[in-house]
Amino acid sequence: MLQFLKGRRFRNFLIVICALLTGAVIAVATASSASPFTSVVGTLFSPFQKAAAFVAEKIDWLDARFESSSVYLREIERLEYKVAEYENQLIEYNDALHKLESYEAMLGVKQENPDFQIEPATIIGTDSADMFSSLILDKGSNDGISVNDPVIYGNYVVGIVKKVHPSYCVAQSVINPDVNISAIDSKTRETAYVTTTAEYALGGYCVMSGLSHTTAISPGGLILTSGIGGVYPKGLVIGTVTEVGESKYELSGYAVIKPGADIKSLEDVFVITDFEGQGVEEIID
Repeated sequence: MLQFLKGRRFRNFLIVICALLTGAVIAVATASSASPFTSVVGTLFSPFQKAAAFVAEKIDWLDARFESSSVYLREIERLEYKVAEYENQLIEYNDALHKLESYEAMLGVKQENPDFQIEPATIIGTDSADMFSSLILDKGSNDGISVNDPVIYGNYVVGIVKKVHPSYCVAQSVINPDVNISAIDSKTRETAYVTTTAEYALGGYCVMSGLSHTTAISPGGLILTSGIGGVYPKGLVIGTVTEVGESKYELSGYAVIKPGADIKSLEDVFVITDFEGQGVEEIID
């Protein structure tokens, strides 16, 4: 008997009895209708229940956060799409505005020169074989373009067509040393020809050569096409005189000219496919 009282089973029995008595006391104290065993179990497992409730609450919170993050991500994607859409619309608007400005400038030229036959063109590249700003235009022989057709922007000379293909052409700009334009000073009426050198071309300038060493042309003077040779119509603006000097090798003067058209920034130009007097030399008295 004494051995039984000292054994593990008896100790376990006492623990159960104590737990039941504790549950009974708690039930009576709280006027609970639960059985002592239920109260004991509830008391023993209460901390675990609280922990489980806490974990469940946090899981619900995490689920809500995940769902909320998903909503935010979808909203961000929608807004990014709208921003990209508005940016494309802005690009299209700016392109349309730029073309409108160029067409408005050309409208004045057309009104002053109703004999001009004009074909609009877009610069789609440059000729890699030419370091002096040869321009590739998206119009060719299929559009009525021919070699030696003048290229203009508004009332400014851009250059001249030198190569023609069915769907595109190559034009040499006024800052190309191979281009020669018969020119006249709008004020003094002195005539000569405009070309350039590699040195001036790299700086974006052309030169009016063959002037008298006593020339009256001065900085600020406006240089126009003279119409001599029948290649360019008379009266187009080549550029503005920035400097006047005398040649070291010839008994003549020259004028450095800044082209009126900013060649490097152009996107759209116009090709004069026909004009009154084209191919006919005009003699200036």
